[in-house]
Amino acid sequence: RIRNMSFIMRPIRFAPTGHIIEGSGLFDGENGSYLKRTLGSSGNTTQSTIHLVHKFAGLGTNRYLWSSGNDAGGDTANYASIRLQASDRIEVDMRISTVNVLFFVTTRVFRDPASFMSIGVVFDIQNGTAADRLRIYINGVRETVFTTATNLLDGSDVSVLNASGEEHYVGGWFYDGSTPTKGYVASFGYLDGQASTDMSEFGEVTSDGFWQINDASGLTFGTNGFLIEGKSAVAAGTDSSGNSNDFTKAGTITATNDSPTND
Repeated sequence: RIRNMSFIMRPIRFAPTGHIIEGSGLFDGENGSYLKRTLGSSGNTTQSTIHLVHKFAGLGTNRYLWSSGNDAGGDTANYASIRLQASDRIEVDMRISTVNVLFFVTTRVFRDPASFMSIGVVFDIQNGTAADRLRIYINGVRETVFTTATNLLDGSDVSVLNASGEEHYVGGWFYDGSTPTKGYVASFGYLDGQASTDMSEFGEVTSDGFWQINDASGLTFGTNGFLIEGKSAVAAGTDSSGNSNDFTKAGTITATNDSPTND
């Protein structure tokens, strides 16, 4: 896979500077504000890589960053999700037949509403090493300490990730769009059929301590993969990966450089 190392955005400072990346989408945190896409065809159901750059607001409340499922099955259907818990810990969850087959919660808490953060999640369901079937990366570094770490998968096919008819939500719960994220999303990438552990494909820490978003146009995104970033694309749900896997916007998501409030 060819990786283009040119840079498309200025670096994201880890320190609390109040900096807003131009073109970020501001999710207002109200129920019904999200991006949604129903998959029209099946992709790879065992390997997926998710990467997003987010600045949180509205801390202390459950906030879904991404979820996948089918609302025809109701709120107890099979699903996968990434959310910021009310405890301000990152949770990655996958439930099959009412059983949590993947359920990880970070020990670290994330309570800096002034800084952008890179979050990477790698699903690799058929990996022979159980501990590597789900990997979480924060600012490019793998997270290894968890308050909860459940991995019961045995290499089975998990259609919830990429089967036709499944629904992908950016910023909300797949069943009804509730418990949505609040804050800025500068970039959201999804690789269908790849378990990529190289987060520098999306961005990296530079020598002066900044997180820099790299040009991801050279990546292979797969059937249902997408890349939402730049200018007003996040606010509109426009895919720039070349797949035209655009999302439909619901509620209030705006492209703005105003600072979010943590309320």
